[in-house]
Amino acid sequence: MVMVPWEELQRDEKRYAALVSMLLLRLRPRARVVEGAGGDGGKDAYEYDEDNQLIIYELKSFTERLTGGRRTQVKKSLMTAAQHQPDAWDLVVPVRPTAGEWSWFDGLRKDYPFVRSLCGLDWLNEKLALHDDLVRAAVQGPDGYLLDRIADARAERDVLLGGVPDLAERYEVLMRRASEISPHYGLTVSHAEEGGTEIAIAAKDPRVADVAPILVEGELVFSEDDPVGAEVRSRYERAVFYGGDVDLPGAHLRGFRLSAPPELGISGPMPLYEMRIRSHREPLVPALCAQLSVVGASGLPLQSVPLRFYERSRGTGGATLFGSDVAGLIEVQARLAPGAGTWQLDVTSCEPLEYPTPATALPVLQVMAHARAGALVRMTFHAGSTLESVLDSDWTDDDFRSWVGLCEDLRFIQEATNTTFPIPSEMSGADASGIRQAARLLRGEAVSLGQGPLTSSVNPDRAGALDVFAAGQQRLVLAREVTFQLGGWLAPLGTCVEYCVVEQPSGLAHVRDEMRSGRSASVRLSLPRGGRVYRRLLKHMPLEWLPPELAARREVNAAGASSGPFGEPSR
Repeated sequence: MVMVPWEELQRDEKRYAALVSMLLLRLRPRARVVEGAGGDGGKDAYEYDEDNQLIIYELKSFTERLTGGRRTQVKKSLMTAAQHQPDAWDLVVPVRPTAGEWSWFDGLRKDYPFVRSLCGLDWLNEKLALHDDLVRAAVQGPDGYLLDRIADARAERDVLLGGVPDLAERYEVLMRRASEISPHYGLTVSHAEEGGTEIAIAAKDPRVADVAPILVEGELVFSEDDPVGAEVRSRYERAVFYGGDVDLPGAHLRGFRLSAPPELGISGPMPLYEMRIRSHREPLVPALCAQLSVVGASGLPLQSVPLRFYERSRGTGGATLFGSDVAGLIEVQARLAPGAGTWQLDVTSCEPLEYPTPATALPVLQVMAHARAGALVRMTFHAGSTLESVLDSDWTDDDFRSWVGLCEDLRFIQEATNTTFPIPSEMSGADASGIRQAARLLRGEAVSLGQGPLTSSVNPDRAGALDVFAAGQQRLVLAREVTFQLGGWLAPLGTCVEYCVVEQPSGLAHVRDEMRSGRSASVRLSLPRGGRVYRRLLKHMPLEWLPPELAARREVNAAGASSGPFGEPSR
């Protein structure tokens, strides 16, 4: 533990105030420190606590007894603070009060009932024991700090004789030392993807920008005649205004310098090949929920999808919300400028870790498909506010909309067959054709299988079946169980009937001769001009087309189903 030389700090009030102020910022997340050069108005440090009560902290560097003169200074500060009507007032001073001094402090409440606590020497030592980096930064000079590091530097040059445990121990020491370099900023070391070492510098407290900022100064150059440069400038201005991320190529960077607290050792010129600006993202807990809708001409949503925003970044004029839909199919960035009353929305698709079912994915896909130029997009937050905007361009193309139609058919198939499975990661043309055909069958439509001619093999013992063609055109009906298959997933459609009208087969005499010789023969059957072979689910077939056994089966399997007109094939 680093000992605090309070007597030395008494002679340097600025260093004392800096040390105790930083400690208060660590202990009290809502605290604010007032720069006293122009007068602090009786508030060295203050906060509005969780109950919105004003608490003022008065910092005095006295280390000796609270004499009459020092008591007068305290009371003068107390009188000034009373003008702000605080709910509580604490005195922070590195002394160990005597009984008389405690009695004097308690007596202040007679005239100032908001006086609360005297945080003395024992309190300060206890709290600072947990924050050595603050003491080192505020108390030790550069030479003293360097001497403390010599042993560490020598150790790092030694061979890691202890193997992995030695490496882990030294790494832990280095990380601890890194956290002590600056009282304001923490350092994180990692291996960069492109090689080398990457050091991330992050504020230990978000209010550090008011105390010890890191400033990057330079010139951004964008040519008015360069379309690429104009796009980079637009992205940069948008990131600064709303908060967000942007990459700036070196061609647009000139004369950059970095100014930072001296303990970081990074101040000076910065030759840059690229600058990546990443806004700090604040987590939103709980997530901010909203409903994204595409609104039709009637004013009612054509489709909507729930969104959840998990993070927020702030800019000079607005903020950006980062979120996604519940299924994780799209990422959404909503840029809001409350003062200007404007908003922008970026929606990008992302590859899901697991492909969802059609029922889960379709709301998102349909929103994307309906979002065309001129459509009204509305985002309604659960808190009650609503944003609306008219789209300048389509979010998707016709190929995407065709794919959405396939997913709608796939959802219908799954609902009709009580079978659920995810959308395949890849779909071929044959898969798409099978989905459309299965959906049409389940909707009661007749599916055309082609125009023929048909070829059938007839055994000799069935030669009498050829006699039916003597009367002219005939109906042919074939029933079988059909299963829809997509990848490794199966969905039974039920009994399907294939049917058509055929004419008298040609070469019938030759066929009969073959059969009389005891051989099977192939019969070639032609369809009338314009005739086709159709397939339809048994439950949707017209009864007059069905032979008695299939008609009876249909009545059993599809009791109560409608048997209205279905559009028979040409005869």
